[in-house]
Amino acid sequence: MINLTQEKPAHKYPELIKSLTEYMVNQGMNLRPLPKVKFIKDDTENANNFFGKTAYYDPNNSVIVLYTMNRHPKDVMRSFAHEMIHHMQNCENRLQNISTDNTNEDSYLEQIEKEAHSMGSMTFRQWEDSIKN
Repeated sequence: MINLTQEKPAHKYPELIKSLTEYMVNQGMNLRPLPKVKFIKDDTENANNFFGKTAYYDPNNSVIVLYTMNRHPKDVMRSFAHEMIHHMQNCENRLQNISTDNTNEDSYLEQIEKEAHSMGSMTFRQWEDSIKN
């Protein structure tokens, strides 16, 4: 089970994250052991910074951090799906030897990010469709 760290969520993130995670596992994604998830809901400086963080994955500690302040819940969940793809990449030992966070400097990082964007967004959309329909 995913370990969620937060205080009084504004939305039902734990339930939604559990559902999306189960969907991803049922789709055959290599996600075990599951990561921890941490919510940052009160970082005003980050929320007001155009280039602030929306989420990140810490592969060394297997933690997904989600920034929720002033964000639509679907956007937070899309970020979660994106970071779960990074977790999958880590479980598959594909995040080794990355020395920058600038995709303009590392073509391998660019490919890792493209996969997380496309696969994360499509998985989120398919999960959403499976619930709505």
